[in-house]
Amino acid sequence: MLKPTLLPVAAASAMPDSSRLEAFIGAAATGRLLWARWIDGELEVRGGPTPDVPVSDQIGHLFVLALRERYGDAASAVAEREWRLSTKPRRLLPARTVRRAVACAEAALSLLQAQSHLLQFEFSAQLLGWRFRRVAESLGLDPVSLGSERRRALDQALEAEFRVAPADADAVATRLRELLVTAAH
Repeated sequence: MLKPTLLPVAAASAMPDSSRLEAFIGAAATGRLLWARWIDGELEVRGGPTPDVPVSDQIGHLFVLALRERYGDAASAVAEREWRLSTKPRRLLPARTVRRAVACAEAALSLLQAQSHLLQFEFSAQLLGWRFRRVAESLGLDPVSLGSERRRALDQALEAEFRVAPADADAVATRLRELLVTAAH
């Protein structure tokens, strides 16, 4: 008998994000198909051949939620689109789809993080990035005339904007504009 992976629905919000997705990855390693069934008030995620017992139609929904929680909406959306995943009811989920969707979401997240990192260079006050210069000049400020301590403080104030992938260039520009205007007055 295959060892089931339990995914308690009532406690799903208390589970760490990685545990929810790990339940699917573990089940995908045990067989060709994944399904979920209710056992004592908990949804049990299983992998193996076609089930011979009644199963829940929530396996697709649960998997998409686990992907979104682990990789974020943007990276998950890439995997959802590529592997035709949705929150619509479905009884079975191919293990191959789980493995490939996870790999796709990981790759998408890596790309989005790289994009955010590049934007951080472009907005860097210390490096006099081109987007920083553009915002400063649009306010009538000479970017080079700002002291190194002030530029370092601006970079530190903007750092949180780049932690979440994907960083939004317009939002960062707006925040930088606010910081520069506040300091000018």
